[in-house]
Amino acid sequence: MGYDTPWWMVVLLGMGIVFLGLGLLVLLCGALRLLLTKQGEKMLKAAPVAVEGESIPDRKRLLAAVAAAIAESEETDASGFRIVSFRRREQA
Repeated sequence: MGYDTPWWMVVLLGMGIVFLGLGLLVLLCGALRLLLTKQGEKMLKAAPVAVEGESIPDRKRLLAAVAAAIAESEETDASGFRIVSFRRREQA
């Protein structure tokens, strides 16, 4: 009445489908990495570059915004913060 598929065929089909899916996922991740790397390089080239020693135009407002963001993430009051140093990090 019915056709019985051998157990080893089910195992091979299952492993093959999983292997194929993982391979496609690796290819998709590689393609996205290349695409995003190229776009990131374009954005870095287009972004204005800060010169060493260049002052931040509105430093007090920037420090207040940073302190408020840290206070919000820590769920505390920003008045207790004392920012000792604030400098631009080098690009990785």
